[in-house]
Amino acid sequence: MKLTKFVHSCVLVEDQGNGNILFDPGAFSWVSGLIDLAKFPKLDFIIVSHKHPDHFNEDFALQIIQTFPDASWIVPSDLVDEVKKLGVKNVSNMSSEKIELFEVEHAKVSPFGQPVKNIITNSFGKITHPGDTHQIIESKDMLFMPFQAPWGTTINAIELVLKLKPNFVLPIHDWMWNDQWRNTCYDRFQAIFDQEGIRFLRPTNGQSIEIEM
Repeated sequence: MKLTKFVHSCVLVEDQGNGNILFDPGAFSWVSGLIDLAKFPKLDFIIVSHKHPDHFNEDFALQIIQTFPDASWIVPSDLVDEVKKLGVKNVSNMSSEKIELFEVEHAKVSPFGQPVKNIITNSFGKITHPGDTHQIIESKDMLFMPFQAPWGTTINAIELVLKLKPNFVLPIHDWMWNDQWRNTCYDRFQAIFDQEGIRFLRPTNGQSIEIEM
């Protein structure tokens, strides 16, 4: 399996035999200068955890639709009509053979932000992506963990990883940190999780990580 993070919560997953997923094509990722869809592998699935702009950006979405018109979009119920209007042919808010989803409310964000629907997904039976919530009770072998947000704390995220004990954890939702603090946090996360036998995957934006799963 190959993982490539493109800032914040946008992650490309390439899993031979199952397909390729792009998670959360948001605004921070789109303006990063790292996105060149012509160099991406064929995308089979686009998973949007919720409609906040750091996870779903219309300009980014339109380019994906143009480049990969046959990709299947997995989105919350309150985003289905919006992506259809953009021209998406295949869109669903239901579980399928390869993507299991549970729709919940986004973690409490008002009055700071807009309450929306949020999907927790298990992809290929291997990857759990909670979107913007820490209200999950189990994880597949790999957990994509949001470590910083207005609605949650880094300590809560660490405690949740330790409770769920995935084999791998990839940090997401950390655009707001500067590079120095991000590296400091990654060092601390790795030291904590190493003690528990959890492999911390340390991403560099735009660079791939390959693992055996």
